[in-house]
This record gives sequence, C-alpha cells and structure tokens, in this order.
Amino acid sequence: MKTSENKETVAVFCGHFEHAAIDEVLDMMTEDATWWVKGRPHLYPGAGIKTKAEMAQVWAGLYARLEGGLRMRITGMIAEGDRVAAEVRAHAVTRRGQVYANDYHLLFELRDGKVADVREYTDLMHAAAVFG
Repeated sequence: MKTSENKETVAVFCGHFEHAAIDEVLDMMTEDATWWVKGRPHLYPGAGIKTKAEMAQVWAGLYARLEGGLRMRITGMIAEGDRVAAEVRAHAVTRRGQVYANDYHLLFELRDGKVADVREYTDLMHAAAVFG
C-alpha cells in the first residue's frame, strides 16, 4: 500500500494553497479530477461538483479576493489505500480586511500519485458571509 506516500501527497497539495500556487495544485491533479463541495448550489455557487478546469477558475477568483494565500493547516489525517481523509483549518485575510477561518473535512481519492477526486465538507455559510 502507498498509504504514507498518499498522505504526503495530500500534505504537499494542501501546502500549495498558502502560496496561491494554482498551477502546482493543478499539476498534482489527474486530468479527469473532480472536486465536490457539500451544499446547495442555488444557495452558494461554490457547492456541487466541479471539473479540474472549473476549479482553476474558482481558485483564480478566490485568490483575487485574498491578501496573500490561503493557509490550509492539516490538523488530522488518516489514510487507507488510495483514500486520505484530512481535517484542515483554513485561514486567510481578504483584501477588504475580513478574516476567513474555516474548518474542513476533505476526502481525497488518489490515482497514480495524483489527486483524482476531492469531497469537501465545510461551513459554507461562513464562506458566504466573508466572500459574499
């Protein structure tokens, strides 16, 4: 099993967000990667399933609103085979000076050392309050 390697991949992947390294994040994803956010898309546009290309646009829009990067500090992680579950504490400051501090549970599916699927569970109401 590649459990240790998969956990390290997830740690590196999350680390790229702090430096707004969108290209590096995208390089760590498979071409057919998807990202799903729990929630109702009609209430929060970030919810639902997105392709890798759509996520690139989401992240570009996010970083345009931030003063710097988005720190994604992993507070816990477990893995089984190609699945890695990570508890993450995010922190960022918007260009308007608002603090974004949110907790995430992210479930990663890896394939051949790359992220193939992410399932995100977070407080979308906090995200909506900060980012509108």
